[in-house]
Amino acid sequence: MRSMPAKTAASFLTLVAFLLLASCQPKEEPGAPGPLLELTLAVHGAPYSGLIAVADEKGFFKEAGLKAKINLYASGLDSLTAMTRGEAQVATVADIAFAIKMFEDPSLRTIASIGTSLGSQVVARKDRNIHELSDLRGKRIGYSPLTSSDYYLHAFLVSNSLSREDVVAVPIPPAKQAEALIAGEIDATSAFDVYAYDAKKKLGENAAAWDIQGNVDFQWLLATKESSTRSPEALKRLLRALIMAEEFTLNHVDEAKSIIARKWEVDPEYVRYTWDQARLFVSLNQSVITALQSYAKWKIYREGKGDAPPDVVSFVYTTALEELAPSLVTIPR
Repeated sequence: MRSMPAKTAASFLTLVAFLLLASCQPKEEPGAPGPLLELTLAVHGAPYSGLIAVADEKGFFKEAGLKAKINLYASGLDSLTAMTRGEAQVATVADIAFAIKMFEDPSLRTIASIGTSLGSQVVARKDRNIHELSDLRGKRIGYSPLTSSDYYLHAFLVSNSLSREDVVAVPIPPAKQAEALIAGEIDATSAFDVYAYDAKKKLGENAAAWDIQGNVDFQWLLATKESSTRSPEALKRLLRALIMAEEFTLNHVDEAKSIIARKWEVDPEYVRYTWDQARLFVSLNQSVITALQSYAKWKIYREGKGDAPPDVVSFVYTTALEELAPSLVTIPR
């Protein structure tokens, strides 16, 4: 056998030593996010915003490089209002409330849908002689202005040959929807599913209820001010954490339900009751555009104005989700 030249042998030994040294160094995590970025979320705590609860509980925010602070509100509209006041950078809001606020604040943007819900109801007191839909005529019906409670009450009345003039519509804050009905201050209420559930549970056999959404889901969106999109890294990390939470929820349904009930401080039985009516997933698809356009037209009709609806597409910020998971964005541009 021929011996290796001294110079070649020395080079070979140097290479071996380098490789051995490199193998002993701690490996960096691929795509390590670096320092945690801070983000405050204004959240309506309900099953359809549950991915946020799961991401917080399971440490997905931190894993994605985010230090998230969560503030809870009684409705999506309250969450959005808090964000516009500067109390948060991101809010969870129903597409109806977002569409209405577009008219007031052109700097709003939606960055993703995080779930859908199908559970709003009109709940009435039987002891007020309300047993059939026609019995609602002339009754005091609570609703929360410029929210899904308002929109679906309008649609419900029209579809049953009634109008606003046929009832006494009473404006009520979202968190008071069930309370006012139980106290007898109103005869019926157009309520978000969480408050409809509470009212029916406490009224017991004295409750009559009707679904008012038909087959229409409403989207729960992540909204932000345009200024936040100038540095989208925090938004991308938020979406990354929620995608991880979505996968966890699909594989650990019972644990996810428990997390949502505990984090949002709602009745576990309510979470189980509404679970099949809510879908938790991250996306940005054409249905968001269609819904926002429909609700914007309703607002114009509701106020009796002839204004043209805003360009809905301009209120949708796709960059963060497109860069992270382009297959989840299906809005034609």
